[in-house]
Amino acid sequence: MLENKEKYNKPPLSISEQIDLLKGRGLVVADVGILEYYLKNISYYHLSIYFKHFQKDDIFYKDTSFEDVLRIYIFDNKLRFLLLELLERIEKSFKCRMAYELSTAKNNPHWYLDEELFVNKEVHRENLKIINEECKKSREISIAHYNETYNEPALPPIWMLIEILSFGQCVKIGKSLKREYKNKIARTFNEDEKFVMSWMHCLSVLRNNCAHYSRLWNRDFTLTPKALHKNFGGYFVLENKRLFNYLVVLQILLGKINPTSSWLVKFKELIDEHKIDVNQMGFPEDWENRLNQIIPK
Repeated sequence: MLENKEKYNKPPLSISEQIDLLKGRGLVVADVGILEYYLKNISYYHLSIYFKHFQKDDIFYKDTSFEDVLRIYIFDNKLRFLLLELLERIEKSFKCRMAYELSTAKNNPHWYLDEELFVNKEVHRENLKIINEECKKSREISIAHYNETYNEPALPPIWMLIEILSFGQCVKIGKSLKREYKNKIARTFNEDEKFVMSWMHCLSVLRNNCAHYSRLWNRDFTLTPKALHKNFGGYFVLENKRLFNYLVVLQILLGKINPTSSWLVKFKELIDEHKIDVNQMGFPEDWENRLNQIIPK
């Protein structure tokens, strides 16, 4: 309630004041120049997300150095770049399959305009509003060409739209379809729609976290992928809200899309290079075996 809120009155601190604050809280700083560089280019606030792991009541644990914090920050940064490349493959595959399967099934590249394909008419209208807005904002040559050449339908075919819609927007369209149409997409992955749509939703969230430089290393995700799967259920860690279950989903889907991917080798190299304790990431002890043993069916 408003009467319980306070006025924000924290003043901005200079870089030298930020360094003094960190030192005063017990952070060991071997090279002030390195700390100064990261405070100038990353920001105290962004790094504070990582500082907190080494603190209690804002005081650093004994002998915590900035290098300890930096090691995890750099690992997290490299992990985001690794996952972004993989998520792009899955995003493109999902968009392509959704566009192709329903266009050919309905013999209509504008199937997304047909409210009879969707469970909820209000949600369908919301989707169309988003599509309209994205088309108006778009500077894509294909969208401009469509608008200049055709007057009906008012919106372009789905294969043009998937080029300008985000992963999350496409997943929202897919999830709002009636079950039979969701399954037309899901069956191309040899899965049921309840798993594919849940997994794609989770990966779209992960993709946004990666793209916006959000912490992954020990993050608790609010969304959890469906895990009670007859073939893959044993690889998930139930009730786990950390990254591991997302990586299980990633491995399942990559096995169907790009079975020769060597991302796990690169991931293990990152962990070893930066001396990461995966227990702090919520990984099970046998995490490597679990991921390596996933063989998509």
